[in-house]
Amino acid sequence: MSKINLFVFAAHHLSNNIAAQRFKGLLKYLDPAKYRVFVFARGTEKAVPGPRDVEDGGVGVYALPGHCVGSESSSLTAMPILAAAFFRTLPFLVARSRLSTGQWLVSALSEADRLCREKLVAGERCIAIGTYSPVDSLIAAASLSNRRGVPCIQDFRDGLVFESLGRPGWLPGLVRGVIERRVVGTRGLITSVSGPLVDDFKRRYPDKPVAILPNGYDPADFIALDHDAERGKQAEAMLAAAAPKGGQLVGHFGRIGASDGSASKSLEYFVDAMNADEHGASSGRVVIFVGELTAFEREVLERARFPVVALGSVDRSLALHLMKRCDRLLLLTGSRASCATGKLFEYLAVGVDVVCVSGIRNAATAILAETKAGQAVLTSQGTQGALQLRRALAAPTVVDRRDIGAYSKIEQARVLDQWLSKAVLA
Repeated sequence: MSKINLFVFAAHHLSNNIAAQRFKGLLKYLDPAKYRVFVFARGTEKAVPGPRDVEDGGVGVYALPGHCVGSESSSLTAMPILAAAFFRTLPFLVARSRLSTGQWLVSALSEADRLCREKLVAGERCIAIGTYSPVDSLIAAASLSNRRGVPCIQDFRDGLVFESLGRPGWLPGLVRGVIERRVVGTRGLITSVSGPLVDDFKRRYPDKPVAILPNGYDPADFIALDHDAERGKQAEAMLAAAAPKGGQLVGHFGRIGASDGSASKSLEYFVDAMNADEHGASSGRVVIFVGELTAFEREVLERARFPVVALGSVDRSLALHLMKRCDRLLLLTGSRASCATGKLFEYLAVGVDVVCVSGIRNAATAILAETKAGQAVLTSQGTQGALQLRRALAAPTVVDRRDIGAYSKIEQARVLDQWLSKAVLA
């Protein structure tokens, strides 16, 4: 039987951030004897024929230039991209005109359409996959699906409408709602990362198949740590300079409120709770923050009356080495029910106990409870919660009790394979 060709629109694939890991880890575990995978990502270089890189499992990555809808684009430059959600032939017409638009959507869709046409003529099966964010990826997948009559999976790492992280206001909200209806109105499946998001899609699109595909961890990333002595030594040196030997090391990794401002309130709660510990300054405990901090978050940390070290942003491999050497891992989430940030799954894989401070019980706190990987404290619990937080940090570590198998990319690839097999038969 001929291979199944996957056309995956994943603008962030080459960025090496948490967003990129969602499909990067999944695709490499699909059977290369069954699937041929084409990933269309954003790149800085001039587009050239053929993939820029071939990743594990024979995944071909096409690095294509251009801008996407988001903070980097003005309303004027975003309008043609958004218009393509309603006039699905528009990107193909623009590509044929050979006008230089500077839009990633046009470049990615033009290359994907050429390859898809070739495979269909050869009698092979094809599936389009869109990954949000940005919305350009969803529009591209819907356009290819419509033009070539192939099934489509639209995947939402965040909500486009539900708990949206987009621009505030009634008009942007109205536009997002209309565009969402267009991009999910394809022949195929909607997938998303958490129960609240999936429940919302089911409520608003009762006739559409919807399934949960949580974020997860790639076991290979953590096996590789044992063979990266250089990064290990670098991590040891950084921690030796940041914290006294023998003390407890608590680590937070990644951004806090840069995407979801409500999570910064959990940082305030954490600092206030730790400041209330009369033995905190002499306990030998050091809290490190690895990653980008907003100006407000830096101001909050300046109020800390316990040792805090901000190490700034580091590459992902070094971050995992630092994470592995912590005694506790700190997770800060806000008031979004759907929040199940990608760093949580790296925390799970490292095997260190997690302490979460959250504005509400959400997808992340549910996963911690399900996997027995840590404890959660709500900011609404006041002084009682602060006491619980300090106890959770001081409690002895309990090992070999967590159940995280469902969040392995290997298991998730098996589930994705089932969905893809069903899609080509529908």
